[in-house]
Amino acid sequence: MLCPEGCHICCIETEMILTESDIRRIESLGYSREEFSEKSDFYRLRNVNGRCYFLEGGKCKIYENRPLGCRAYPVVFNISANECELDDLCPAIDTIDEEEFEEKCLIILKILEELKLNIT
Repeated sequence: MLCPEGCHICCIETEMILTESDIRRIESLGYSREEFSEKSDFYRLRNVNGRCYFLEGGKCKIYENRPLGCRAYPVVFNISANECELDDLCPAIDTIDEEEFEEKCLIILKILEELKLNIT
């Protein structure tokens, strides 16, 4: 995927769900879960002033260790349709080819499995 230079629309008012493996990976960098996440139905990335906790200067501070959901974006899971799809809010969705879509969908399915969400 080729994100437009400086685009971080997916990091604004994020509702990105975190898996336990995401949390452990980020904690291994020295962050505490209370610092970067909040718990509702699932752990999610915390927003600070409407932006992802890790967004700094328009870039992700933990890009190499970012959550699985961030790696999969702009592929998301539509629960109603029970399938992966592209998020229309992403301005770079036209740069995703079929192979990349399938790879990112596999990440989404891994997230669902780790969260023990049996979507069939």
